[in-house]
Amino acid sequence: MIYIQNGKVLNTLVIKLNYRLNKCYIRFQNLKLITRFIMKFKNIFFILAFILIMPNSFSQISKDQKVLAQIRTEGFLNTQAMSMLEELTEVYGHRLTGSREYLAAANFISNKMKSLGLDNVHFENYCDNCRGWSMKSFNVEMTSPNFMHINAYPLAMAKSSNGIVEGEVVHIESFRSMDAIRKQYAGKLKGKVVLLGTEPRQMPLNEKVSKRYSEDELDKMEDKLVPKTKQTPLPDLFKGWETSDVYDKEFLEFIEAEGALAVLKSRSILLGILHPDGTYYYQTGALKPLPYFTIMPEHFGRLARMIKLGATPKIRLNLETEFYNEPGNNVNIIGEITGADPKLKSETILIGAHFDSWHSGTGATDNGANSVVLVEALRILKAIGYKPKRTLRMGLWGGEEQAFLGSAAYARQHFGGLLEKPNNASKKISAYLNLDNGAGAIRGLYLQKNEMARPVFEDVFAPIDNLSEGALTIENTLSTDHETFDHYNIPAFQFIQDELAYGNVTHHTQLDVLEYVPEEDIMKNAVILAWTIYKLSENEAMVPRKVRD
Repeated sequence: MIYIQNGKVLNTLVIKLNYRLNKCYIRFQNLKLITRFIMKFKNIFFILAFILIMPNSFSQISKDQKVLAQIRTEGFLNTQAMSMLEELTEVYGHRLTGSREYLAAANFISNKMKSLGLDNVHFENYCDNCRGWSMKSFNVEMTSPNFMHINAYPLAMAKSSNGIVEGEVVHIESFRSMDAIRKQYAGKLKGKVVLLGTEPRQMPLNEKVSKRYSEDELDKMEDKLVPKTKQTPLPDLFKGWETSDVYDKEFLEFIEAEGALAVLKSRSILLGILHPDGTYYYQTGALKPLPYFTIMPEHFGRLARMIKLGATPKIRLNLETEFYNEPGNNVNIIGEITGADPKLKSETILIGAHFDSWHSGTGATDNGANSVVLVEALRILKAIGYKPKRTLRMGLWGGEEQAFLGSAAYARQHFGGLLEKPNNASKKISAYLNLDNGAGAIRGLYLQKNEMARPVFEDVFAPIDNLSEGALTIENTLSTDHETFDHYNIPAFQFIQDELAYGNVTHHTQLDVLEYVPEEDIMKNAVILAWTIYKLSENEAMVPRKVRD
């Protein structure tokens, strides 16, 4: 391999080649000899051509290789990801929308961002009427016909019981017809505890708890030609949620008016896990449901079967909660590394993850791990001294679990109303990258129907094929904040991540805790993300926008 240190080597080669050409031209006068000469010296011609056309590419490649090596060294050997996540989850706990716990965690992570040298770290309010709610104490137990402590957790926004209360269980399997419910249960619910729903389906015990994508599964994702999943336009999605999120309102109001003490419900899920991800009554002035618990599927099943067998279970419980209205708790956390290129610094690579969580776990996999990955990715780039061409901005959004409240508020403030034509500021966002599928390793990217972006991300993933397969699927994925930015025709993407135990163990459950976060995966994800935003920042052009239908 020839390394060109200065012009001397190139000049020397040219002089030697000219000398040999002149000498040989005089010596050989016939075509046969000239042909033999060209064949003899063809390697010199190729070397010269390589030297003349490749200096710029060689220089660029070596810069990328150097930066990638620095990112890997900093991200793997000097990682701070797990230590940040431990403090966030173990010290600050859950981060329910509107709560004081959320604000305490937001203060922690914003101070961490400042200490790492990020620019323009600040809060932006996303909701003036999202009320706060906190748990103080609770307990649920069966006292008759024998004792059983019931594994339970209150649903958010449930109000306190009147101290310790006790009542017989009434099983109501469905409230699809409220007229039928009123006829059947009017005057029969005073002092009762309502067991709501059908007996949960038992999940197979031989199901593999933790799953990673196989090569075959990734290949099938890549082979898709047309997305099977359709996106609902964001205004229509929000409109639908206004109704679907309060589907039980009429029922809850009826049974409380009839004197019911509490509601117990459950959900089909694996191995005694609790899934208390409701209710959605988060707005000031909304319904405050009576004490409302989710209980372990096996305990729900026992109560239901006892009633079928003619027994009458009796439940004793208490719940103490607190409501408060503190709009200052409702903040997105913003930070950036300001672009250094005079022409490109007005353009932005935007990365995001939701920071809020449900309240029964510590929000480690949903979505603390990914929030920390964003911070760690920017820390890595700061630590290696990288000066981005474009501005790199991160947003940790609140209220995602309710209705993309944080990201939608940010978009409205910066890019215009949902029903308006996106403003010029939106056109300065090169791409939005989102992380919100648990704590598993990044295996590729959902192109979100943006085929024009495929070559860009092929170039991103090619040098890191030992970290990620870089599977690119045209498929849409839904139910997280990238949908907000896609609505504004910003190239918006969600990474493909290994599911691990996300769907069947940790998602919105009391087991959303640090034990289910593999340190190697979040280190790897931070390195992949740092490399990705470096490449997008260095590209001459912004990521192409998709052609709207």
